[in-house]
Amino acid sequence: MPQLAIAPAFLNDFSQLDTRVQAAALTAVQAYLAGDRPHLGSVDDAADARVRMLPIGPEWAGVVAPTPEDGYCLITIRPHDEALAFARRFRPGPVPVIDIVDVPHHPAPLPAAPAVVGPVEIARHLRGPFDQWQITLHPDQRRLAEGRFAGSVQVTGGPGTGKTVLALHRAAHLAAALTARPRRGTRPVLLTTYNRLLAQTLSSHLDRIVPDPDVRSRIEVVTIDGLARAIVQEHSGMAPDALAKEVIAERWRDAARADGIPYSGRFLVDEWEQVILARGFTDPADYIRCERSGRVLHLAPEHRRLVWDTVRRYTGAMRVAGEWSFPQVAEEAARILRRSGPRYAHIVVDEAQDLHPAQWRLLRAAVAEGPDDLFIAGDPHQRIYDSRVSLASLGIQVRGRGHRLRVGYRITQETLNWALPILGRVPAVGLDDNADTLAGYRSLLRGPRPVVRGCSSRHEEMAALGEWVRTWLEAGVAPSSIAVAGRNRWVVRDVAKELLARGIRTAPVDAEDDIDAVRVGTMHKLKGQEYRCVAVVGVGESQVPPRAATDAAEGDPVALEQIRQQERNLLFVACTRARDALYVSHVGARSRLLPPDAGAAD
Repeated sequence: MPQLAIAPAFLNDFSQLDTRVQAAALTAVQAYLAGDRPHLGSVDDAADARVRMLPIGPEWAGVVAPTPEDGYCLITIRPHDEALAFARRFRPGPVPVIDIVDVPHHPAPLPAAPAVVGPVEIARHLRGPFDQWQITLHPDQRRLAEGRFAGSVQVTGGPGTGKTVLALHRAAHLAAALTARPRRGTRPVLLTTYNRLLAQTLSSHLDRIVPDPDVRSRIEVVTIDGLARAIVQEHSGMAPDALAKEVIAERWRDAARADGIPYSGRFLVDEWEQVILARGFTDPADYIRCERSGRVLHLAPEHRRLVWDTVRRYTGAMRVAGEWSFPQVAEEAARILRRSGPRYAHIVVDEAQDLHPAQWRLLRAAVAEGPDDLFIAGDPHQRIYDSRVSLASLGIQVRGRGHRLRVGYRITQETLNWALPILGRVPAVGLDDNADTLAGYRSLLRGPRPVVRGCSSRHEEMAALGEWVRTWLEAGVAPSSIAVAGRNRWVVRDVAKELLARGIRTAPVDAEDDIDAVRVGTMHKLKGQEYRCVAVVGVGESQVPPRAATDAAEGDPVALEQIRQQERNLLFVACTRARDALYVSHVGARSRLLPPDAGAAD
């Protein structure tokens, strides 16, 4: 068990520190003892070359001196420049009087919740209840939430810039500003996104933002797939049976093998959804002539004819069976609305980067072109589905009305710095079909650096997770403000079992807000959510990306590269859901998608 030498005067000095500095100091010491930090930093021009510095956040540092037993002794914690000056002139005595304190090889409870600080305009909200924080709009963004625009508006920004909160307040403003009833057959405001869990979260947050039941009733919250399904069902009297992309790919793989087709099922589905459906091609000549933007594998004209005929045959079989893909349902709903007319006065879109072009055609048809028609919020760097979109080509004009949020206030700079390398070097393609960058993006919040812990076994990893979650709880973090995520449901199951064995209540990520339990779910489930503390476990080389995902590419280099980038984006999304603290663990070799050691290390 590691030992830590503490100078007698240190504890008195420590008690005088601000609680956030105390918390950061304990986190740094605990991580160092657990092997989760780089070696202690040397001090240039020190009076004693053996004196070392222990980094504590971006502004503070501890001075560590040698002991007669060839160990180290923590002498003092001061602002970084003061600590450096102290370390340079410090000379250890021949036999320093110290207390030797045994420190367990796991995090000890912090004296306060993980400390996050920010500027004065949001400091009060940081200290308030987290559920209120989740709907807090930064004062500088109110002009976007309450502005009047001549047409569609696009807002982009990195994680923690408040895009979702902005979308919520925009929907609330549009609903409250309606002084006249919309034209006959048109509903007031639609707030939509790509998945059911996020739609539930948006609806719950709106209930708090809009206490007036009359105004709240003017806002409909539904997923884009739910909207498409409802429109088709209203028109035909039957609910379309939509199949997941993975199911279609598996069927087409078997069919392609049986037919001797030299393309994988995954490639055929991607080509169908990302090129043929995305462009709305109905004539093979258009497909043969087109530029296949975003598709790396070249297809000669004669090969495109084979792909076209194969896709037409396979989709024909789906049509006979009454089966659809989700983009097909959206395309049919768009066709219906183009005949019947718009459905809404205003539409607000959150997590816009994951919508398919067919779904955008539906939204364009669902609202008449004009002032404040579409308000679009998204981040191409958080795209976890490979849908490439050019809004202008779909009749959605945002030129001159695009806004980029470069200042984050819902994630710490420490977490941001650590997470950005996960994305890799491939530039993201924005909704305007141009490369998108996070250059110049920064956060207003400061807090502890993420901790990455390597473990020798799954048992050790789960035990370490349990201790870390217990530390957060004992530090005063509400259970529902903590989330633990894994790449698949088996990891999630092990997490739930470990926490339950420790007496820690858990609930699925999509549980009701008022359930007092730690949230547990897959990385996908964390999309669009926000927590004070997040643990992402099972991030080993054989688990992220999972072998099943790479095997699904069936040797197709285009599909394999797309899968790897989607896995990068997914891990980035999961790790940036934390406002205050992030903990990441793995067994054996760490995933190559994790950033290189830069302060939070194995």
